[in-house]
Amino acid sequence: MKAFRTDFLVAALVILCSVAMLVALTLAISGVHLSPAKATLTIDLPSAVGLDKQAEVRYAGAAVGRIRSVRPLSDEERLKISPDCAIRVVADIHHPLPELRIGTTASITADTILGEKYLNLEPGPVINPGLVPGTILYAKRSASLDEVMTAGKQLLDQANDLISKNENAINKLITDLRVVMDNFKVISTYGKTFVGTVARKPWRLVFGGPVPRLPSEEKIMQSDKPVPAPIPND
Repeated sequence: MKAFRTDFLVAALVILCSVAMLVALTLAISGVHLSPAKATLTIDLPSAVGLDKQAEVRYAGAAVGRIRSVRPLSDEERLKISPDCAIRVVADIHHPLPELRIGTTASITADTILGEKYLNLEPGPVINPGLVPGTILYAKRSASLDEVMTAGKQLLDQANDLISKNENAINKLITDLRVVMDNFKVISTYGKTFVGTVARKPWRLVFGGPVPRLPSEEKIMQSDKPVPAPIPND
């Protein structure tokens, strides 16, 4: 009987510890704070695309709280309070914040393209006066990934159209550029050959000496050598 009670107590203790760990893990993942919020902020945004309830709130990149609620603004609120916004977010602040000053704005951002989005508060200049408690903050409009991809596709389509309309001119320019590069290859080959010949024995300029037989332009064009011409070794 005593052994049975001991096993029962051990099993109960294991179950209680498992439940405690499960609750702690759930709270950590969900971001729920057991302590009351130190402050509450109201932020109006043009759009809340990608921002979920319970998303993190950061101050200049440092985590300070969580979003409590996200709701659309009524037409009356948009007309009288926030004409350029459509969404209101209420955030609970659980960590001490410096005084928020005039010029403080918010933006939806993420650390990586596929990372979870959060609301970042960008502090105003330190010389500005502080905000009156209860002041509504406004968020800057940020382009979503879909908008960026759409804009990139439009730019690419415009570039393709421009290339199609000027295809003949571009082909002529490429042909002319190839002729210039071929001529430059011939000139540089002759120049390297001359410099290499004179550098070995500079007195050749005065007393003469063996002259390398230079290849034709066609051979220079077909060669892949840096200097496709012989240099005397004597």
